[in-house]
Amino acid sequence: MNLHTHTTYCDGTASALDFVKTAKQLQWRSIGFSAHAPLPFPCDWAITADNLEKYTAEITNLALLNQSDIKILCGFEIDYLIGLGFPALRYPEVQKSEFLISSIHFVNNPKAENPNTQYLEIDGTYTQFLLALKSYGFDLKKLLQAFLEATQQMISEPVGTLKIIGHIDKIILNAAKASEFTALENWFYDELFQIVQTGSYSYDFIEINTRAMYKKALSNPYPKLEFISKLHQTKIPLIINSDAHHPSELNGSYSNLYQLLSNCGLESIVKNHVKF
Repeated sequence: MNLHTHTTYCDGTASALDFVKTAKQLQWRSIGFSAHAPLPFPCDWAITADNLEKYTAEITNLALLNQSDIKILCGFEIDYLIGLGFPALRYPEVQKSEFLISSIHFVNNPKAENPNTQYLEIDGTYTQFLLALKSYGFDLKKLLQAFLEATQQMISEPVGTLKIIGHIDKIILNAAKASEFTALENWFYDELFQIVQTGSYSYDFIEINTRAMYKKALSNPYPKLEFISKLHQTKIPLIINSDAHHPSELNGSYSNLYQLLSNCGLESIVKNHVKF
């Protein structure tokens, strides 16, 4: 199963039908689609507002045509932006979706001079990350604090449907490349855990996202294994997703993840994984 799926409506590289065909070949019981919802500024990896109705109609139609074989869910990945909340919730199609993956891809720009530079992307290229870091005076801890503040607010704000917190430590993709991160790592994850635990009444699942493993050749998913173990010990609900952008990625690194979890004594995460 995977609920974190991107098609050509946003930054994916295949149609929803192609994903459904592969999911059926994998003998999955369910699959969910989660187009990147529109943002209030130019963004080349999000669905456009004028395609929302077409997207939801296509996924709904696929669900009806395949209901005897597989359950198909229509959702979105929505960005939280400090000062704006979840701007995508203004759209009826997003409000009516069956689930929402809430994510942080941007932090506030403390030096913004116009609306188009108000937010800084932190999980794109390392060059983009360095621009964000520059805006925080090359103080990595301040940038991480901005990410944590956005995460705390994102978790506490309701979305009106099933809420999954997506790749909760994704800033680490770039932050870990900075030499200062080693001294900040324990502090960062302690703060993140407090946020997740304190806001546990405000979401349904924390996502274990395997994309870093099969796309970036990293040894850990989002979040890292030690953090997953801590979440599991405190009974935080977890869901495994691949963040697929092509049908071949639907079960990307699932077998590797299962082995890692088993090696850490976390087999029950897989055995008791949620079914839709």
